[in-house]
Amino acid sequence: MAGEWIFELGGEQSQLARAELEGLLSAANCAPALAAASGLRLHCTLARPPPAGLLGRLGMVRSGGELAAASSLAELETAAAAIDLGGARFAVRCSPGPLEPQAVNQRLGATLARHGRVDLERPEITVRVFQGDALELMLEREPSGYHRCLEHHLNRRPRFAPVSLPPRLARAMVNLALPSGDGQLLDPFCGTGGLLIEAADCGLEASGSDVDGEMVAASRENLRHFGFAATLEQGDAATVVQRTRPDAIATDPPYGRSASTAREPLGELLARFSAACAEALPTGGRLVLALPDPALLPQTGFSELHRCEWYVHGSLTRHLLVLERD
Repeated sequence: MAGEWIFELGGEQSQLARAELEGLLSAANCAPALAAASGLRLHCTLARPPPAGLLGRLGMVRSGGELAAASSLAELETAAAAIDLGGARFAVRCSPGPLEPQAVNQRLGATLARHGRVDLERPEITVRVFQGDALELMLEREPSGYHRCLEHHLNRRPRFAPVSLPPRLARAMVNLALPSGDGQLLDPFCGTGGLLIEAADCGLEASGSDVDGEMVAASRENLRHFGFAATLEQGDAATVVQRTRPDAIATDPPYGRSASTAREPLGELLARFSAACAEALPTGGRLVLALPDPALLPQTGFSELHRCEWYVHGSLTRHLLVLERD
């Protein structure tokens, strides 16, 4: 049954967050249609609710849930009285605005407590109230992966490189590469395993390789640290792609560091890699990668779906490309 949903985007890269959200919802046959947007908050009409687990995959979306009411505080209280939480633990979270958030939390919490139990530490349902022209009440029944993926932050890993992908970016890349969640995902420049960690946490079937055996060992150690496992091997990226013929690829090439490219010029390496991907990926299969310059990658055989930037520091901006095999 169609319903109106609210999604809060993270502020890191809104274009990427929308692409990730719309990709997963579309792949799940939710047929998302944007109804309105206010800053980082999107109102979408969905043909069906997202299946269980979908919101937990999202790396760039703070929260999401069905819109239950939009009006004054008194009318929200009336609407809340009709919401049956089925005895679930809940917490009310009101955003800043003209009304004092704590007062809103207490009034709505008292009403909702007729059908649920207040639990501010470990709620099963988070009742969010957004302040704007009207108050909006949203029921968040499943947390997104926005905060969860920070459990895999670089400083929580045994092994990492200074330019390793941030977990939220890695998670979004994985989701953009395989939005349906079905099939085999490959990272042929796996480095210390950031993309593989997020793929495993999302329940995807993933494998990785790297020409540098030390990087393969680092990936294995990091995956084991978080209780994950993936098929790993040492090998040339183009060769591994051609042999494994994955359903999708998400990767972060080495940006020309000689230790990771086996001293092959980056342009030559990426040309071989792109050709291998165009030959091995199925029609509609996706290649998602981050590069310091999009012009480095020949795109013959692919259509570009998305392109956006992720600022790292003064001398490095990552350009994220989402390509689909023609």
